[in-house]
Amino acid sequence: MLLEGKVGIVTGVGMGMGEAVARRWAREGARVIGTDVNDEAGHAAVEAITAAGGEAHYVHADIASESDWQAVSAYAVNELGGLNIMHNNAAVHFWFDSINDPMEKWDQMMDINLRGVLLGCRYGIRHMITAGGGAIVNTSSVSALHGVPLQGLYGSTKAGVINLTRSLARAYGPDGVRVNAICPGTIDTPMLHTAAAEAAELYRDQDEPVGGRGGSTGPTLDGGRLGTPDEIANAVTFLVSDEASYISGVWLPVDGAMMA
Repeated sequence: MLLEGKVGIVTGVGMGMGEAVARRWAREGARVIGTDVNDEAGHAAVEAITAAGGEAHYVHADIASESDWQAVSAYAVNELGGLNIMHNNAAVHFWFDSINDPMEKWDQMMDINLRGVLLGCRYGIRHMITAGGGAIVNTSSVSALHGVPLQGLYGSTKAGVINLTRSLARAYGPDGVRVNAICPGTIDTPMLHTAAAEAAELYRDQDEPVGGRGGSTGPTLDGGRLGTPDEIANAVTFLVSDEASYISGVWLPVDGAMMA
């Protein structure tokens, strides 16, 4: 098993990619702590992992809250004996009109999508240094790699995740900590379907195509289909495993050639 004996934290465990990563890590022998703000979904995901024979624990956490991160990381160390791997996956998505929408929306997404990842890395790296090393994977997006109408805010947060990942990889590589990012494309998750429905509603009464003057905001299926959360879990699991021991500071598109 790739992750035998490791303790890991996965944020956004209640659905989609976070649920798939936590499930895969447990199957590979990791002891998993899953966090979410949706306690019902988070508990259900963890209980399913446990029922399948894995070890998983649920801790409520708002990733934008430093005190919540203190509690989650303390749980890993005090209850499970340390922290070796982390997947900063949780995020929010909504469309943002850069010249008309209230700046409160900007602040909200920046807090969750970028501050939340920074806090996860901050507390994760501290404990990993103490343990002699570890590995982190942050979830960015292909939206960080190209411009999309109404995605300026979301793409900016995800571009920030890439630069943060690269900087931390350089800074803490000498301490044995690897930090990488993945850039998912159109993955079949509840977030994707909600975003597509919201985009369709935004342009329902307009003659322009979804996305307006700049083109489509909708999914681009360059691989001929949607990706699956399990395919994301494959990439994340590889990157935190010892099989990727000389890989750090990369941002890996998992996108069916969308960015090719």
